[in-house]
Amino acid sequence: MIYVLGSINHDISLELERLPKKGETVSADGCQTGLGGKGANQAVAIARLSGAGEGKKSVKMIGRVGNDAIGAELIARLNAFGVDTEFVRQVNRATGTAIVTVTDKDNRIMTYSGANSGLSKTDVDEALEGATGEDTLLCQLEVPLYVVAYALRKARMLGMTTILNPAPAKSLPDDMFYNVDVIVPNEIEAQELTGIRPNDESSRWEAVQKLHGLGVPYVVITLGDKGAVLSDNGYIRGHIPAYKVAAADTTGAGDTFVGALALTYPHIGMYSFREACAFAARAAALCVMKRGAAESIPTAEEVNRLYVYPIKK
Repeated sequence: MIYVLGSINHDISLELERLPKKGETVSADGCQTGLGGKGANQAVAIARLSGAGEGKKSVKMIGRVGNDAIGAELIARLNAFGVDTEFVRQVNRATGTAIVTVTDKDNRIMTYSGANSGLSKTDVDEALEGATGEDTLLCQLEVPLYVVAYALRKARMLGMTTILNPAPAKSLPDDMFYNVDVIVPNEIEAQELTGIRPNDESSRWEAVQKLHGLGVPYVVITLGDKGAVLSDNGYIRGHIPAYKVAAADTTGAGDTFVGALALTYPHIGMYSFREACAFAARAAALCVMKRGAAESIPTAEEVNRLYVYPIKK
């Protein structure tokens, strides 16, 4: 079982020709609302890519939403995607919200944490009471940092596999890294953690080694349309190329990559760490072909049947 500790948001996505200037109002070309939040997106990715459904759930979400109609709707959507919501609590606080602006050049996200900020150690204790060393804990940083640190420490004591997506970017205490088996930052997050801007081959490997030096055995730095670099404690390292697809919205790509990796990494031995990362890159590529966050995440069947072309170096 994979436990995902993280945020659950109500996403409002606006499609724009361009972003407004200071004091200017622009009209959106489209508007979508749906399930979002890094935690929820990654949990949905795991569920969809594992073929989860009623009676066959591979991921448990640990999170909070508001005690309102929006919160109830997001729980229902998680269930519909095949996510176990036993440990999603409705509390007397507004559900977390994200405003996403999408143009043909990029996307920008503004968030209000709401109920996510109330996640506690008690939530972690209740959820992990039945966890074992065969299970995995996946965390991000859109919920209180002290709760994430506590969860990683508790999971390590239980012998669980621990994966951290250190997003959004923020500095972390050094002792937190020792409880992480796999870390998956993007370029901005890697720079925040290491002080090294990974903008070329040399600096990327320097950043990777810095993360290994902090105590993390498996490192993946995602590079957007440049793919990703990976390293197994310095013994195996490589580059996964990006995939050439018609991109409509990159909002959920990173979360899809992380969720796919969390699903496949614990099965290293059946295939290599590089193969697990390649599967994650392929799933992320398919995600950007659709608009939305959780709604754009592909199924395992879609990943397996659609052939995409690596971008040549």
